[in-house]
Amino acid sequence: MKATVRKKTYNLDAEMIEKVRRLFNAKTDTEAIRAALRKAVEDREIQESLDALLREGRFRTIYR
Repeated sequence: MKATVRKKTYNLDAEMIEKVRRLFNAKTDTEAIRAALRKAVEDREIQESLDALLREGRFRTIYR
């Protein structure tokens, strides 16, 4: 995926950004936000893949 970088202004929770910086060991706010967005996209893609496997019957949910 080709990255398109644009300068934007957002109002974000400073405490949340700090938590994300620590979580991802990011040096800057921008790095932390990119990491969090990347993680959100990856999580969604994984969830969609698992849902597709469940629909196809190639994977089953087991509760213990």
